[in-house]
Amino acid sequence: MGLKRPHDDDEEGAEQELLQQLSKGGRAIEKEGAESKQNGTSSDEEDRASDNDTGSDKASGNGVLEDNTESDEAGSDSDKSTNNSELGIVNIDFEFFDPAPEDFHAMKHMLVSAFGDDAEEFNLSGLVEVILEQNAIGSTVKVEEGGDPYGFMSVVDIRAHKEKTVVKQMRQYLEKKADGQQIGGRLKEILDGHTGLLINERVINMPPQVVAPMLRMLAEETQRATMAGEPFDFEYYLVLAPMYREVSEEDNHRRTEPLAAYAHAEDEFIEEFACFKFDYRFSRSRRVADARNSFADTGLAPSRRCLVIPRANFAPLIKRLEEVLAP
Repeated sequence: MGLKRPHDDDEEGAEQELLQQLSKGGRAIEKEGAESKQNGTSSDEEDRASDNDTGSDKASGNGVLEDNTESDEAGSDSDKSTNNSELGIVNIDFEFFDPAPEDFHAMKHMLVSAFGDDAEEFNLSGLVEVILEQNAIGSTVKVEEGGDPYGFMSVVDIRAHKEKTVVKQMRQYLEKKADGQQIGGRLKEILDGHTGLLINERVINMPPQVVAPMLRMLAEETQRATMAGEPFDFEYYLVLAPMYREVSEEDNHRRTEPLAAYAHAEDEFIEEFACFKFDYRFSRSRRVADARNSFADTGLAPSRRCLVIPRANFAPLIKRLEEVLAP
C-alpha cells in the first residue's frame, strides 16, 4: 500500500484524494500492461538478465556460488517484486518510537485534520507540547528513526492539565456540545473525574493494524508510570472518533436516522466497550454544501462521536483489537 507523508491537506479532500489515487493507479496499470505487450520479448530478456544479476549479487555477497535452485528462487522473488510494482503495492516495514521534538509539525498537522473545521478553536500547538513533554507515554510510527511520523498515539491527563489553555478550550467545547443534547451533566462528571484524552491519529492510508500494538504499549507505559507515582491510572479514556455522516437537503426534516460510518476502522470495535457516547457536528460546518454537490441529492459530511471507555474495559478492548486487527 502506498503511503503519503503528512501534509497540509485536512480531511476536506479525504474522499476525493482516495478516488484520485485509485483512478491514477488504474491508469498506471493499464499503461504498464500496454507497454508490456508491445515489448514482451524485450521484457523477457531483461527479466532473465535481472535473474542472473540477482544470483551473481548473492554469490558475491555470500562469498559462494549459488546452485540453480537458489537462482530460480531469486528469479521468483524478482517476479514477485515486478508484480507488486505493477499493482502499485509498496512493502514497508514500520517501527515505533517515542514522540520527539522533531515530530512537532507532523503531529500538529494530523491534529488539525482530527479536529476538522473546528480546529481553529483550539490551541493545538499547546496540545502537541503536552504530548512531547511526557514523551515516555505514547508512541509514533515511522519508517526510520528521525523520519516523519505516519501516525501517533498518546493520552493526556485532563485533570492534571486543567489549567492549560487547550484543555480548557476542549472542556468548554465538549460540554457545550453535550448540553445541546441534554447530557452535559453526565459528561461533566466524567471530565471532573480522572479522565485521559486518548489521541489516536494517522495519515489517511495508514493501515489500522498498527493500532493494537500501540494501544498495548500505551497500557504498559501508563502502568509503569503509575507504579512510579505518576497520575496515569485513569478512570475513563475519552476518544473523539472521526466519522462521515450522510447529509441531504431535507436533513432537518428526515424521519429516519442518517447513515454514518467511522473514518478509522478500529473505532467500530472501540464503541463496543464504551459506557457513554454522543455524536456532534462541527460548529463551523463549511463543507456540507460541497458534499451535497459532489454526491447529488445526498452527500457525506465529517462529524465526530465522543466515546468514553471505563478503566475496566480497557484491557478487554486491547485484546479485542488484537484479534480483529491482527496483521
